[in-house]
Amino acid sequence: MPYPFDMSEWQSLVVENPEIPEILDMDSGETIGAAKAIGNDYSKAIQFRMELRTAIAREKPKFLCPICQVPVYLVSRKEGRRFFFRHQVEDGRCSARTRGELSEREIDARRYNGAKESRDHLRMKEIVAESIACDHRFSLPKTEETWKGAIGAWRRPDVQAKFGELRMAFEIQLSTTYIRVIAERREFYLQEGGLLIWLFKRFDDGGNRLTQDDVFYNNNRNVFLASEETLAASKAAGKLCLECRWTEPVADGGSVVLQWRRKIVSIDELTIDAERQRIYFYDFDGAVAQRSADSKIAGEETLRRRFETFWLDRAKRGRNDSRDDLVPWNGLRKAFDEVGLKLTTYPGGEGSETLLNALYSAKHGQIIGWNYKKFIEIAHRIAGGHKRYLWVFRLALAAYGRGGMILSQDQSGLWRKRVAHYRPLMDQGSSEYQPDRRFDGLIAFLFPEIADSLDKYPPPASR
Repeated sequence: MPYPFDMSEWQSLVVENPEIPEILDMDSGETIGAAKAIGNDYSKAIQFRMELRTAIAREKPKFLCPICQVPVYLVSRKEGRRFFFRHQVEDGRCSARTRGELSEREIDARRYNGAKESRDHLRMKEIVAESIACDHRFSLPKTEETWKGAIGAWRRPDVQAKFGELRMAFEIQLSTTYIRVIAERREFYLQEGGLLIWLFKRFDDGGNRLTQDDVFYNNNRNVFLASEETLAASKAAGKLCLECRWTEPVADGGSVVLQWRRKIVSIDELTIDAERQRIYFYDFDGAVAQRSADSKIAGEETLRRRFETFWLDRAKRGRNDSRDDLVPWNGLRKAFDEVGLKLTTYPGGEGSETLLNALYSAKHGQIIGWNYKKFIEIAHRIAGGHKRYLWVFRLALAAYGRGGMILSQDQSGLWRKRVAHYRPLMDQGSSEYQPDRRFDGLIAFLFPEIADSLDKYPPPASR
């Protein structure tokens, strides 16, 4: 089912009247409201859960209860997927009560003992082991054997094996597991240089358990299933195959929605990111980043054209800085502020009028902003009276192929003599021709063809 891609319209995901309404940030020392810390983006909240639990596992908690100074982590109510902070330890020292009578570990132990030898769990282990056996690149397969780590730490994954030089642990998840368990196991295998892969028997796209969300959102929005179908695919392909479920941003009219996808994939089709404990088929983060980059590029191009249209129209009408110019100019100033660029208070202010007219003239191969009869007159004006603009102007002439036009109009040879005079000086980095750097950012934005060369003027001549 599709989900809205833009989740900013959601209200806060915090529960009503949380027992811990504020948390203490260990880095800044500031107290942050629970609603602000949790935010309104579900995927980020799920990743935040993992971040807090990982920090506690490393004994470097990020947030404390400001009342009792006990580390806190994020939990969720099943109904409505609302979150609240819970004490790591609750021993009566704090007025905030965030636990039931049984501890997490007690509940988890009861749940695990009831499920670990179920028929489904046993068959899932067999499916994974048999699938691995189909792939000759796996070695040292083991089922329910201890993985010994450093300093006495250990884990007992359902199935483990080496894929080339990488040790992999496969954990089958049929029931709910606390985020603490997921975080601790991820941290163990990270420290061991191994990779943990969670496998599910079923996955409900429309109503996932929180455990599945904890895995899904922290694995680049990919989740894997093992089944009789994937076993058959492994045998047919001679390599480990699993079913992957993922979400993909898709254009839908004027908005973007997340569509669920499904495919049985081989291990050769997966990207392994052991350093972040991720393995995925579809690069969701990469797709979002690319979409954001494409959107940014398109937005910048639209703004670039908007500015050019304004400038050319203003030059055609003759500059007068009337209200007809100032109203759209103020709109441009606001738009440029949003991309981190400052326009002058008035069009062409601070000496930018001459520079922009020269560059747009070079771009379009026609006289813009002056009453000259020949294009070469612009070149003479810049080289004679605006020497600090000459470097940028020459870049534009080269980028837009206007050098031949100037030479064809140089009937007297005066331009050639001028070039013969200034070229050696520029090659030596003469301060006389040092570029005016005030408008580099604006020029790079408006004329991207010359952006990479703006700062390549030779250094000042040694004295």
